[in-house]
Amino acid sequence: MRWRKRSNAFRLKLSAVTAKLEMMGRFASTVDFYSRYREPYPPKFFKNAAELIGLRGNEALLDIGCGPGLLAIGFAPYVEQCTGIDPEAAMITAAKAAAKEAGVALSLIHAQIEEFSDARTFDFITIGRALHWMDRNAALPVLERIVSDRGRILICGARSVETPATPWMKPYEGARHSWPSDTGKKRYRIEGKEWFAGSSFSELATTSATETHQVTIADLVSRALSKSNTSPAKILGKQRAAFEAEIHAALEPFAQHGILQEQIIAYGSIFGRLIR
Repeated sequence: MRWRKRSNAFRLKLSAVTAKLEMMGRFASTVDFYSRYREPYPPKFFKNAAELIGLRGNEALLDIGCGPGLLAIGFAPYVEQCTGIDPEAAMITAAKAAAKEAGVALSLIHAQIEEFSDARTFDFITIGRALHWMDRNAALPVLERIVSDRGRILICGARSVETPATPWMKPYEGARHSWPSDTGKKRYRIEGKEWFAGSSFSELATTSATETHQVTIADLVSRALSKSNTSPAKILGKQRAAFEAEIHAALEPFAQHGILQEQIIAYGSIFGRLIR
């Protein structure tokens, strides 16, 4: 029995290490592009989610896979304490700079959530664009331990919406997706309900917010460079110039003076324990 426990613990540790090695370096060269050009979360999204969850301003928030701190900084006005955790050192540096610029007190931890051994509990967990990178077998027990009894987990993201006013979307996505070597991997399509199946957490509600704004061709080229599966250093390498040229060529016919209209939808699923 003792051997089995040690064997299971070893498998969990090995699984986490494997995930870390797979991810390592993918985001190192995307950081500058990620923080400036990824699809933004509209301010209305933070307000809607905060109201739906019932945040009172005295909560402790943990942003898992925080990247440059977009979610932690956005929710800062609605909670008392903000902490971000990310395995990429450059992302931690970017989050620190962004928090300082925004005037937000943000504690940062350079680690994977699977390695989080802190005894603290949190009332609000945010996971944006990071769930597919987390090793479920190792991360779920951590969440079971650190989420307070009435705590909430928000799984969220933001993306462009294809509309009659955004005919550039399909050519852009077609050009972007023709380059990655792992486009078909299931990890990119995992949903919160699937990830939390069999756990103590259930989906309680969903929320969303939309926003229309203008973007430039240069913005969208840079956004493509922010994606892990088209990482400038890890994936594209010497082909980066050709990649940028293809993206630019796909967008140029739809732009007026280099500018396009874009509609963003930010969406989220709220998970929590069912209290009886």
